[in-house]
Amino acid sequence: MITNPQDYLFVSDLDGTLLEPGGHFPDALAERLNRLIERGLNFTIATARTYDSAHPLLKKVNLTHPAILFNGVFLTEFHTGHNILETDFIQHDVVHGVMDLLRPNQMDPFVYTYGEESRVMHGKADNPGAQRYLDSLETDRRLCQVEDYHFVNGERIAGFLVIDRPEKLTPIHDHLKTTYPHDLNLYFAEDISDPGFYWLQAFHAEANKGSMVRRLAEHSGFPLEKIVVFGDYLNDLEMFKIAGKALAVGNALDTVLEAADAIIAPNSEQGVIRYLESLGF
Repeated sequence: MITNPQDYLFVSDLDGTLLEPGGHFPDALAERLNRLIERGLNFTIATARTYDSAHPLLKKVNLTHPAILFNGVFLTEFHTGHNILETDFIQHDVVHGVMDLLRPNQMDPFVYTYGEESRVMHGKADNPGAQRYLDSLETDRRLCQVEDYHFVNGERIAGFLVIDRPEKLTPIHDHLKTTYPHDLNLYFAEDISDPGFYWLQAFHAEANKGSMVRRLAEHSGFPLEKIVVFGDYLNDLEMFKIAGKALAVGNALDTVLEAADAIIAPNSEQGVIRYLESLGF
């Protein structure tokens, strides 16, 4: 029971949770959220999106708390892009081992690198699922198509993503899980918005939303029991485990629904905004 909502920090996932189907956040929703923030709502986001992907969607929202980006790799001042905290990055020898596994199977990953110039490296999008994801990044200035994946000195690898059919990705996932149990944090599940295609995502073993929610709580001065989180997908489960209250939108994966303290309306019905408005700000 939330009796004094101004004493809580509310943290929402984006895709499938706060955003409407199709990854949209209309101005009308931004206005509703801003009204709540003006009345004392402490609110921020925890997303697998990068800054360049998340900021254009929520640039009209007056976020006053740092945002958790790229699945917990960064804690970022949202309106400046300044990274306040970072987790570790994937070691280059691990990345090369992953590439040695993927390329013989004719799989080209999306690789997210950070250095003097951040890049989203990609090869051929040789299936409809990968092509749709590539199309969604059309305006991302970091996109860099490559024939061969070469990493320059000082370039850090934050994560990678492979999109394909489950029969092709399952053996890859199983091999990585066995080979790099202490090096990689893996997520493997069907793309909710594109059934039939699966996403295999990998980050440093210490990079996850739960770990960064803990650091956000310390940074912002909220005890974990005063953290309320919203989510729909596997990468939200770590923050479900540590938050005082975990809420799943009605369209969430079954595993997420089972882990939640309560279930709210789906993202197609603005479940997060409606829940926040019900608190009486």
